[in-house]
Amino acid sequence: MIVMLFVFCLMGMEIAWAIGMACLGYLFFSQLTGGGTRFVLMAQQMTTGVDAFVLLAIPLFILAGELMNVSGVTRRIVDFAASLVGHRHGGLANVGVTANYIMSGTSGSALADAAATGTVLIPEMKRRGFRSDFSSAVIASAATVGPIVPPSISFVLLGAIMNLSVGQLFLAGILPGTIMFIAMFVLTWWICRSRGYPVEPRASWRQRGEAALSGLAALLAPAIIVGSILTGIATPTESAAIAVFYVLVLGVVFYRSLGFRAIFEVACKTAVSTSVIMLTVATSKLFAWIAVKENLGQILTDAMLAISDNIYVLLLLVNILLLILGMIMEILPIMLIIAPVLFPLMEGFGVDPIHFGVVMVLNLMIGMITPPIGLNLFIISAISGDGVVEIFRAAVPYFVILVGVLLLVTYVPALSLAIPQWAFSH
Repeated sequence: MIVMLFVFCLMGMEIAWAIGMACLGYLFFSQLTGGGTRFVLMAQQMTTGVDAFVLLAIPLFILAGELMNVSGVTRRIVDFAASLVGHRHGGLANVGVTANYIMSGTSGSALADAAATGTVLIPEMKRRGFRSDFSSAVIASAATVGPIVPPSISFVLLGAIMNLSVGQLFLAGILPGTIMFIAMFVLTWWICRSRGYPVEPRASWRQRGEAALSGLAALLAPAIIVGSILTGIATPTESAAIAVFYVLVLGVVFYRSLGFRAIFEVACKTAVSTSVIMLTVATSKLFAWIAVKENLGQILTDAMLAISDNIYVLLLLVNILLLILGMIMEILPIMLIIAPVLFPLMEGFGVDPIHFGVVMVLNLMIGMITPPIGLNLFIISAISGDGVVEIFRAAVPYFVILVGVLLLVTYVPALSLAIPQWAFSH
C-alpha cells in the first residue's frame, strides 16, 4: 500500500486520489489472503473520517481568510504594518513579515496569507529595488507563521485526528509563533541592512494613528477569535463562525467593499477548497485505519527504539523524519497518516501531546518552503514569476533560522505549554 502511494504521487496523481487508490489496492490484494478486509469498510471509514464537529471550522476559517482578501482587510493590515516598521532597515520586506504575523490571527492558513501579502507587496518590493527572488523568499517564509499563531486550520485537523483540545493547541502556538516572527524580523533586518535595500519614509504619528484607525477593526479580529475561546464563550468551531460574521460585517457595513457577487464567488471558491481538503481527510482516515490494523505504528516504534531509547535522540529523529516528509508530501496527508503512529510513541516517553502537536505542525510549516512540494514556493512563484528553485535558494537563511526555532521549541516544552496551562488552570 505504501509503495503504491508513493508510485501514484510520483506519477503526479492528486494526493486524495493517490491515497484512496492505494487503500483500494490494499483491500483488493487482501482478498487473496483468505481473510480479506471487506470493501464496505472503505465507505464506512471515509464517512467516519469527516464526521466531526470540529472539522466545520475548516471551511469557516477558509471563508474568513478569503473574505479578508476581497474586502480590503489585507490592504489595511499591510498599511498599518508599513506605518510601524517600514522606515526601519528591512523596509517593505519586514512589512511583509509583520503583516503575515498580524494576518495569521485571522486566516489560519499559510497559503492564504502568502497569496494575500504576496500579491500586495512583491510588486512594490521589486519597484523599490529589492531583488526579485529575495522578495518572494521573504513572503513565502513569513507566511509559515500563519498556522502556528491561533487560529490554525492545521491545529483544527490535528485536534480532530488525535482527539486533542483545539483550544489548547491554539494557545500553545502563541509563543512559538511569536518567536518565529521575531527571528524572521531580525534576519530580514540584518539581510536588508547588509545589502543596502531601501527603507520607506518614516510615518508621522498622525499617519500612524490614521493607519491604526483604518485597520483597527481588522486588528480586532484575532483578539475576538482568541478571546472567545479563552473566555469559554465559544468553541474553536464557533469562533470560526464568529470570525466569518465579523469579517462580513466589516466588508458590507463598514468598508462597503463586499457585494453579493463578491460574497458568492468567495463562497464558491471556499466550497471547492473545502471539498479537496475533506476528500483528503476521508481517504487518509482509511489509510490510517489500515496502518493501525497492520501494526505500522509498532513497526516504526521498534525501528526507532533500535536506534536509541533516549527521548532527546528520538525527538531529533522524529524532527528529521517530519522535515523529510514535509519536503516530499503535502501537510494534510502527513498529519492524517503519521500522527496516529507518532503520538502514542511520544506519549509513552512522557512527551505532552499538546507540545508535540506544535512541534509537528512547525515541522510541516518549514516543509512549505522546501522543494519539491513546498506549496508556499509554488504560490509565490505564480505571483512573482520567479522559479521555485530560485526562491528556495533565497529562502535558505530563513529555512536555517526556522529549524533553529524548531529545535528550541522541541527541547523547551514550556514555550508551548506555558500559556495553555495557565489559561486552563484558571
